[in-house]
Amino acid sequence: MKFLSYSLAVCLAFSSVALATPAPQVTDPLPVYHCGGLSGSKCPTGWRCCGPIQVDVGGTCYQGTTGICPL
Repeated sequence: MKFLSYSLAVCLAFSSVALATPAPQVTDPLPVYHCGGLSGSKCPTGWRCCGPIQVDVGGTCYQGTTGICPL
């Protein structure tokens, strides 16, 4: 009976530590650049323009010159 109570206490201790751990936070997010649209702006060097391109805002720039644009 003591083994059962000790194992239950250990299980509760580990699960409370796991649930109390805070989620990692992004401290320095990447800037958001827009391209195209009415202003005709372009992405910085080393970035690519991805859609959907809205008339008033334009598309969104993502790092890297090649690759698949995220949804």
